[in-house]
Amino acid sequence: MGILIKAPTRRREPSPQMAEIRNIPQEPRSSMHIREVVRLTGLRREQLYMWQRRYGFPDPLRDPFGDRVYPPDQVARLKLIKQLLSEGWRAGAVVPLAGSALQSMLGLTVEAPLPLPSEIETAVKLLAEHRIGELLNHLSKLLVGQGLRRFLEQTLIPLNEAVHERVVRGEMQNFQELRFADLAQRLLRDVTRLVRPTRDARQILLATPPNDPNQLGLAILELLLFTEGVNCLTLGAGVPGQEIAGAAEAYKVNMVVLLFDRGISGKIAGQEIRSLRNELPADMPLVVSGRAVHLLAKPIPAVRTAVDFSSIMAAMREMGVLPSGTVQLLGLLPERPARA
Repeated sequence: MGILIKAPTRRREPSPQMAEIRNIPQEPRSSMHIREVVRLTGLRREQLYMWQRRYGFPDPLRDPFGDRVYPPDQVARLKLIKQLLSEGWRAGAVVPLAGSALQSMLGLTVEAPLPLPSEIETAVKLLAEHRIGELLNHLSKLLVGQGLRRFLEQTLIPLNEAVHERVVRGEMQNFQELRFADLAQRLLRDVTRLVRPTRDARQILLATPPNDPNQLGLAILELLLFTEGVNCLTLGAGVPGQEIAGAAEAYKVNMVVLLFDRGISGKIAGQEIRSLRNELPADMPLVVSGRAVHLLAKPIPAVRTAVDFSSIMAAMREMGVLPSGTVQLLGLLPERPARA
């Protein structure tokens, strides 16, 4: 005869401390568990997690056991997003929008995305098929053939965006984007050793805010600026504004450039930028670049926006931050593509 043991059940009354931390402000029965949301909407868990991290939506509550639960208004909005995705909209264009804006977009014609250049399409295909060695060889040949500046602006930047968009749409896995970013950054580190800075190079500080993990975009911008004779103090991706301001003061930089490239709501972008502006000294120039500048509802005082690298250079030129000359390349990287 066995010994009867009464095992503790999972559904027990939470302690007062736990109830206080995980208290749900709405009626729990009206909220849906994540598995129900996935079944109802057809979205994947990974998509919900990624959107929450990058766009701040959805913003689930927690039940007494710490599981994600979604209020009815968020579930309704996710249904609209799923429908718009099926109509051809990109996640970055619809996830940050309010429900009323999503409703107004239903049924609108979405232009088919422009085809990628053949060399970028080839790189995307190699990554999708996990042919990493061939991808590295492909990128290396493009770098030598196109020259550094053209390779960065016309190949690596659009390729980085193409990979990211496929991950957001669910056509690639997140680990593939991470693998690509690591490969590209190793390639850039090899190139950086061939660049010699000028003696009068100015120093600027580069970073991305806490909600933007785009480390590769930061590395590309750093090397582009380096080729223009600008030394960069790079703090990395996902840095709080207080830390950026502290480093700017400690290292006496000439300017702060905040790269806000990955999709996020305009509200959160504005909050991050204003917070950093308040932390910085009043006379410290602040330039914000990337896709977030298109989401801002109105200009932010004492903040210069730049949608691309050329705009960043124009802002630096106006502020007198650029040195008199550019850097020299020590390797065999042509400035222009070789003629056949």
